[in-house]
Amino acid sequence: MKILGWAFTVMILFASIAVMITAMLVYATHTNWRDSYQALNTKLQTEQAKNADLEASYLRQISLLEAEREAAQQDVRKLETERLQLDGENKALQSDLDQAKEKNSQLFATVTTTEQNNHILSEEVTQLRQGIRTAQQERDELFDTTLQATTKLHTTAGQLAQVKERNDQLVQDLAQKTATMRELGIDPNTDATPRVRGVIVASRRIAGGQLIEISVGADDGIKQGQTVEIFRGERYLGRAEITKADPDRAVGQVLREYQQGQIQEGDDVATQLRVG
Repeated sequence: MKILGWAFTVMILFASIAVMITAMLVYATHTNWRDSYQALNTKLQTEQAKNADLEASYLRQISLLEAEREAAQQDVRKLETERLQLDGENKALQSDLDQAKEKNSQLFATVTTTEQNNHILSEEVTQLRQGIRTAQQERDELFDTTLQATTKLHTTAGQLAQVKERNDQLVQDLAQKTATMRELGIDPNTDATPRVRGVIVASRRIAGGQLIEISVGADDGIKQGQTVEIFRGERYLGRAEITKADPDRAVGQVLREYQQGQIQEGDDVATQLRVG
């Protein structure tokens, strides 16, 4: 019984120790769970606050994204409008470009035609300049000819005045001689053939013939269109037709069909004139 009592006592002791240890463990465990709960609760509150902040941030981000999406949609609509405008402008520019190309082609053709016309005009200008130079030369020649003709005209006018004066004298002389012949009983209409003689004072060759200048002229009865005979001593040389008769000189052209020798200065000439 004593051993059994010791046994129960020991068992009770061990049981008490076990209960005590268990109680200690439970107490320790209870204390740890509370701390853990408090820590977890604190963490939960912190996380809930963070979650609230995140939700608020999320909502703000959603609002910003919505605003950005709306702005982006407005930008898209604006860009679409601008694209349509640009497309219209592009079509208009393309049309202007096509018109410009067509005008450029027309202008190129016009430039080509203008260059051809300029070339033609340049040739015409060159010809006109040559014509002007030729005309100027001809004008100068005509001026010289006119000047010479004017000089000859004045000379001829002076000679004509002298011829008229001489003619008036001859008419007066003829009237006096006619009156004298009538007083002497001579008919003034009687034919007479006085011989007029002279010499060749100049000779010049021309194309197709020969001109001679003789020392007798209109004052001696030489007239334009009549002929004179040419001789040297007893040798007959030919005949010349008077082409110009001045008061004291006359010019004639040698008739080749009557020429029988070389005619030169110093040869004699003679003709028969019908008075009246």
